Amino acid sequence: MSTDLDQRLAATLRDRAGGDVDPAPIVAWARHRGGRLRFRRRMLAGAAAGCTVVLAAVALVRVEPRPHTPAMPPSTLALPVAPGLPGALQRPGAVGADPGVVHFSADDVLGGAEYATWQAGRGTESVEIPNKARVLLATDVAALDAAGLHLASARQPRPPVDVLVGDRPGTAWSDAAPTGGGTLWTVRWQPAGGLWAQLDLYTGERGEATAAAARVRFDAAHRCVVPFRLDVLPVGARIRECSVRLGAGGFVSGALIVDGGGGRWLAVRAERRPPGVGESGGDLVAGPYRVRRVIDGQLEMLVQQCLVDAFLADRGDDFTEQDALTVLGGYRPALDLDHPDTW
Repeated sequence: MSTDLDQRLAATLRDRAGGDVDPAPIVAWARHRGGRLRFRRRMLAGAAAGCTVVLAAVALVRVEPRPHTPAMPPSTLALPVAPGLPGALQRPGAVGADPGVVHFSADDVLGGAEYATWQAGRGTESVEIPNKARVLLATDVAALDAAGLHLASARQPRPPVDVLVGDRPGTAWSDAAPTGGGTLWTVRWQPAGGLWAQLDLYTGERGEATAAAARVRFDAAHRCVVPFRLDVLPVGARIRECSVRLGAGGFVSGALIVDGGGGRWLAVRAERRPPGVGESGGDLVAGPYRVRRVIDGQLEMLVQQCLVDAFLADRGDDFTEQDALTVLGGYRPALDLDHPDTW
């Protein structure tokens, strides 16, 4: 258990001494802390692999129980439409090239989900629903393979078999889920020349997986958006990847990856301020904000309703802490966290 979490638990229990202990602040903080640590580990793993940074874990992820949240209609978890921009069918080569655009939709997969995480940039686009499904797009099979398997499984897949996704040929294979005796089906196919897609789905039947894959749409584009922008970047740097998680209340968390070339990168991640997290000024300054150094390679600040972190690869030839402070100084929050179409 981390020192921060130890201190948080102690403070909460001290405040409740002599009365009933409310576990909600403890659970909320633990979940928030765990999410930030997992994000940092993913970033560092990406940097170690030559800065192939991905925002979804390639290691086995244990399926954990979640507090019940009413399932959201697909529109609540969908990204805003990008009017006038082509979908993946019309321009396959654009897939994964622009961190601000996702070139597909997956309402059928989103149906009944509580959360959805969208990603675009660095050669891939995806949407992932925890403990349920992921849709992944790329322009070649190598990028699909490099993205890895994110949903939990036994990691002992059966040999692939030929299938049809609509009228398009593809392959499908299955693997046992780690709990409950379920099955994770993977379907991979080419919706068009120069475009590859993959669906990972927990389901008992191969036919259900191929039918769900056939309902993924590639004829419209959507904006990958986060409720902030970065107005100041280091010289020569640019934003290369966007990731955003949406839920019942709109925004949950989001990140932008800043690539400086030559293997240099940093990530800025924002999330709704967890319950029990109060104002905590730091010793560092980034524009109008006070910033706290959490550990080497991670800075933190509070901006309106969000807790904001900057993550560095923490290598000698990478961006410096001063670079990160410069980027954080240009952090500009959106006014409304609940409506992605306004971001």
